Amino acid sequence: MSVQYCVSHGLIGRARVLAACALGAIFFAISPCAQAESPEQLTPPFHNLRYQDDFSPQGAKAPEELWAPYKYIPLAGSNYGAVYLSLGGELRERYESYHNINFGLANAPAYDGYILQRIMFNTDLHMTDWVRGFVQLGDMRILGERGVPSMTDTDRLDLMQKFVDVKLPSPLGDAPTLRYGRAELLFGYQRLVAVREGTNVRRDFDGFRATEKMGEASIDFIDVRPTIDSPYEFNDRTNMNQHLTGVYATVPVIGPLKSDVYWLNYENLQAKFRGLTGVEDRDTFGMRLFGKSNGFDWNFEAATQSGTFRDQNVSGYLFAGVAGYTFGDIAWRPRIGFSANAASGDDANSKTIGTFNPIYPRLPYFAETSMLVPANVKDFRPVFSFHPREDVTVVLGYDMLSRVSSTDGLYGSGFSQYKNTAKVTASGVGSEVSADVRWKVSAGLQFGVIVAQFNSGPAVQEAFGKDVTFTAIYSKYLF
Repeated sequence: MSVQYCVSHGLIGRARVLAACALGAIFFAISPCAQAESPEQLTPPFHNLRYQDDFSPQGAKAPEELWAPYKYIPLAGSNYGAVYLSLGGELRERYESYHNINFGLANAPAYDGYILQRIMFNTDLHMTDWVRGFVQLGDMRILGERGVPSMTDTDRLDLMQKFVDVKLPSPLGDAPTLRYGRAELLFGYQRLVAVREGTNVRRDFDGFRATEKMGEASIDFIDVRPTIDSPYEFNDRTNMNQHLTGVYATVPVIGPLKSDVYWLNYENLQAKFRGLTGVEDRDTFGMRLFGKSNGFDWNFEAATQSGTFRDQNVSGYLFAGVAGYTFGDIAWRPRIGFSANAASGDDANSKTIGTFNPIYPRLPYFAETSMLVPANVKDFRPVFSFHPREDVTVVLGYDMLSRVSSTDGLYGSGFSQYKNTAKVTASGVGSEVSADVRWKVSAGLQFGVIVAQFNSGPAVQEAFGKDVTFTAIYSKYLF
C-alpha cells in the first residue's frame, strides 16, 4: 500500500522506485520483532516531537501540575474511538554569549551576548481513532544582537506545525498513517534529518508522510520541502528550491542489536559548490546499527552519496559512531565513551565533487559551539559523564577535529563555507573542550549550563580565524 501511495503521488521517481521497494522488502522480511527506537526521544511523558505525546487513557499519565486536566479533554464517544483534545506547550529562555562567533571570520563584534526566547502552544485534536489534527503556534525572538545574521533566531507568531493524520485499515499490521501538512521531522541519531533543537527556531517541513508499522517496527515514506522561516507574523512559506524524498525503516537484527536502513533523495535548485550555483540532485544510502546491553551502548552509522551538480558528478561518504560503557553499579553512574565522525571533502583536482552534504543535520553536531557541520571534517571526541544527583547530569568532552581534504573548506550552519578556508594548506581544524550540566527539576522543567572553548588550529588560523569561547544558560519548561 505505502509504496503504491508514494509512486502515485510522485514521491519516488521512476529511476528510484527499486530503491524504495528494496528497503520496503527488507522491512517486511525482518520486522515482526523489531523495537522502534528511532528517533530518540526525551523521557516520557514528553517527547522531542511533541505530536508523539500521548495522554489518552491508554497512554502516559500527566504529571500532577496545574495544567494536568488539559492534557486529556474528552469531547465525545463513538464506535470508532474517543473524540478528545490535548493541549500543551513549551517555554524556553536561553542566554548565549560568543567570543569570536564563527571563528571571527564574519563581520561581527568580537564579543556578543543575547537572549533567545521560545514560546510554543500546541493543540492535538483526535477525531476518533482514524483522524487527527495537530496545530502548534510559536513565537521565537532574540533579545540583543547576535552579531551575524541568522534565520533561526526570530519567527514572530506563526504556525510552526499544522497537519492532518488519517489512518487506514490494513491486513499487514497496525493501521498505516497518511500525513499531510507542516510538521517537524527527525530520523535516527539526527545526523541527516533533525529538528535543530539547539537553535531558537526549530526546523519543520511541508508535504506528505506515510508511516506503516508491523509490531514494533516502522517504515516511513516522505515527500517534503523545508519551510523558510520569516521574522514576520504568519509569513512562513515553503522553500520550493529544496525537495527531500525517501524511505526510512527501523528493523531488528539480533538480540539488542537494531538497525535503521534508509534512502534519501535531496534536490536543491540553488546549491553552491566551487564558486558556482546550480541544481544539486543527490541520493544518500545509509545504515545505522544501535543498541545497548549490560552497560554498553553503541550507535554506528555509514552513508554514501551519489548524484550530480550542474554537469558534474557527486560522490561523498559519512562514517559516524558513538559508543560507551556505563558503570551502573557504582556511585554517580559514570559513563566513559567516545564519538567519532569522518565526512568526505572535495578534491579540487577531480571532476567529481566530493563534499558530503549533511542535508538537514542537528545543531550542535560535533560539540557545543555549533560552528561546524559534517562536511570535509573528521573528529574524535572522548566523553565522560556522571550523575552527582539522580536529577543532575554532567557531560565533559574534548573534541579533536581536522580536515579530510586540504583543497576543500570548512562548512558551518546552512552548509555555507567559511571564508578563505578552502585556500589554506593545513589540515588541523582545532580542539574543543566543553562542559554541559543539566538539572531535571521535574518531568517538564529543566535548567542547564553549557561552556565551551574552541582552540583554533592551523587550518582556521591560516584563514585568519580565531579561538572561540561559548557560554549558554537556559531554562525550559514543557507542559
